[in-house]
Amino acid sequence: MVSLIQTVRPETFWDEVISEPKIVLLLCMPHDDAFPRQQRVLEEIAGIYRERIKVVLPEEAFIEVFKNNLNIVGTPTFLILKEGKEIARVWGESDREKLVQILLDTVRKVLNENW
Repeated sequence: MVSLIQTVRPETFWDEVISEPKIVLLLCMPHDDAFPRQQRVLEEIAGIYRERIKVVLPEEAFIEVFKNNLNIVGTPTFLILKEGKEIARVWGESDREKLVQILLDTVRKVLNENW
């Protein structure tokens, strides 16, 4: 099965996130016991909104680099980005419904778009 989630490294962040015209949903968290649940949530969202968003995960070896560069103090942290600029941040584990609602609210309020 092909993953709908793109893995990023510091050197690919520009191409995969900053220069991406779609909204980017990024999850920063260690690959611990909770990670598979959050990854499934991202896969579901990526499948539903693949035409409108790009879902990315930092490569595990670079989690600390991303935490430092993106001012992430706790994990899991979900970032919603547009052209590399943060438009929303969600802390803590999330389910699909909660994350989709935050995503839709953010798109409406910040980008003045309706999906």
